[in-house]
Amino acid sequence: MRINYLKTITCISVAASLALFSCHGNSNNSSTNKGADSLTKAPNQKGTDQMDQDSETYLLPSPLQIASIFKNSGLTYLAGTTAPFKDAAAFNSQYEQALNMGIYSADLSYCILNKQTDDAVKYLNIVKSLSDKLGFGSVFESNSFLKRFQSNMNSTDSLASLIAELQMETDTYLENNKQKYIGVIAFAGAWVESMHIGGSVYEKEKSTGVSSRICEQMNILEGLVKLLTKYQASDSHIAGLVTELKTIKASYEAFDEVKSHNPDSDELISLTPEHIGQLGTTIKTLRSKFVAS
Repeated sequence: MRINYLKTITCISVAASLALFSCHGNSNNSSTNKGADSLTKAPNQKGTDQMDQDSETYLLPSPLQIASIFKNSGLTYLAGTTAPFKDAAAFNSQYEQALNMGIYSADLSYCILNKQTDDAVKYLNIVKSLSDKLGFGSVFESNSFLKRFQSNMNSTDSLASLIAELQMETDTYLENNKQKYIGVIAFAGAWVESMHIGGSVYEKEKSTGVSSRICEQMNILEGLVKLLTKYQASDSHIAGLVTELKTIKASYEAFDEVKSHNPDSDELISLTPEHIGQLGTTIKTLRSKFVAS
């Protein structure tokens, strides 16, 4: 099973080789948002000895794609919403390092798309340090990412492309070293942080566009929980993370708007401001445990 962080939904091919923790091309294309921010499950692929017996493939957006989806829906920059800067040494276990690498990757993407370049550099340095601790800091060195990032500070598109390239290089390392579970943990951190940012901005601005995107992003959660469950044996902390994410899922599914929604309908779920606030509180509670660790 592999996870592919998508750039556009039109690029999906279930017959193609799917990559973990990758993002391709320009994630700012708003015409692709509806498909790309939904969880997609490819049908089972058979006929090769190299396929896992459980060959369901979940296609998840990258932190950059989620940030772009929210940005194109009216999400503005809200100072103080992202995680506080910390030294990578503050995170001792591999689980904490992977989880917070995901959190800081989401903050990095949010800052890049909102032209907060000074903070973006700081978050990139933290991500690099966490990558060093996780054992794949070499992906930064091989293509001079930090230097190139500094050289393209005035171009949002160039910075976004560099982050996409970095994710592809990370994919290759994790794939080759049989550490795909690290990417799944990191994505969980990035998803929680992205939802926290979206909920915080909505709380302040009550943007209808952001509201609908929050509901759509909840579609990803079921597949994320399944992936984490698959990799529970790889890290003893994953079981607790799954329990926490199921709490968020249960909170969302308890809302009347969700319970009455026809799953075969293309109509978007629209939560009341009160329910979005309740969901945001649940997510914020979990996120506070991550950033305080």
